[in-house]
Amino acid sequence: MMVIRALVKDDVDQVLNFLLAKNEVAWSSKALTGALEGMLEGSYLASVGVDESTSQVVSYAVASYAFDQADVQNVVVDQSFRGRGFGRQLLQGLIEDLVNRQVTTVFLEVRQSNQVAISLYQSMGFECIHQRRDYYPGVDGVREDALVFSLRCLV
Repeated sequence: MMVIRALVKDDVDQVLNFLLAKNEVAWSSKALTGALEGMLEGSYLASVGVDESTSQVVSYAVASYAFDQADVQNVVVDQSFRGRGFGRQLLQGLIEDLVNRQVTTVFLEVRQSNQVAISLYQSMGFECIHQRRDYYPGVDGVREDALVFSLRCLV
């Protein structure tokens, strides 16, 4: 079971130690600290998922928002905790928090090769609205397309 709560400064070191797949880029301490500062300014939401049995941070999600639109910046589940629905639970909570802030449209982008994430987003009602050619750096120097998704939320 996972409990969701707001990201706090003490979580940063745990997040930096997540096991990631080969093509995943870890966020830096500076980026996570920037999200924390954005939370104080009212322009970011950042949540973590904590495994109840171990009190270990196992996932995090960050979104920026302004007015009625939000951009999901990152949704990450530590590789050793994937496949348990933690990503879905965390993203659902993040969307609910955004809707409570009067957000009506949520955007995100994902590597075209990340079929697990794409399936999750589509199952949650996100629709692909655009493809950005050669957007992401690739593992072997070959660039990869990004797919842009949006979700219309009811407030």
